[in-house]
Order: sequence, then structure tokens, then C-alpha cells
Amino acid sequence: MNKALPILPVLLFLGACSPHPGAGNWTATEENDWGIPGLTLSYEGRGLFTSKQPAATWHCFWGGRNKTMAQLDCTPSSNTEQEESFTFNVDSTGVGTLSREGEILGRFRRVEGKPEIP
Repeated sequence: MNKALPILPVLLFLGACSPHPGAGNWTATEENDWGIPGLTLSYEGRGLFTSKQPAATWHCFWGGRNKTMAQLDCTPSSNTEQEESFTFNVDSTGVGTLSREGEILGRFRRVEGKPEIP
């Protein structure tokens, strides 16, 4: 009997996993109050976006809260001691919604490209 066979189901299960639907590069579907043109959520759990109001670059760590929602814990470049929490929810049509404390900050659509953060 081949000793590698018992591990085959585990490998097939792990291979069937797919990334969270929030992972990717996103661009705003329309102008928003915060002036966020887009955001990137990398596969490694990092996020990045800029806002005009407040004027900042937001550096984030994120993780899946459920199958469609991600929790982002972010620090603005304007005050590295401050931490803000956001949620990013991807609906059944593929539109992502960025919210903070229940307020929708913007809606986004996925764009091509590997989500990399330098």
C-alpha cells in the first residue's frame, strides 16, 4: 500500500480553498465623501488605500470575518497612533462596499492585476 495515499484527501481539500472574495485590487464605482479612488487587499492580509478627506494613506491588516466580509484594522499616515476599523463586504454581484461604524464610505469594483502592496 502506498503511504502517500492517506494524505491525498487533505491535499485535495487544501487545494480546493480559494482566496477571500475581498482580496484584490478595487476601484471606486463613483466619487465618495472620503475621496477614496480605490483600495488593495493583498492575499497576505495587508491592505492599502488613500483618502482625501481625511487626507491620509491608510495601512491596514485584514482578515475574513465571514464568507463575504473582511475586517480591516487600519492606521492613517497622518496619525500613526490612531487605529480605525473598517469592513469590506462583497455582495453577490461582485460589488465591494467599504464601511466604518455602519456608514458606507464607498462602493468598489474589482480590477485586474495581482493585489501587491510595496
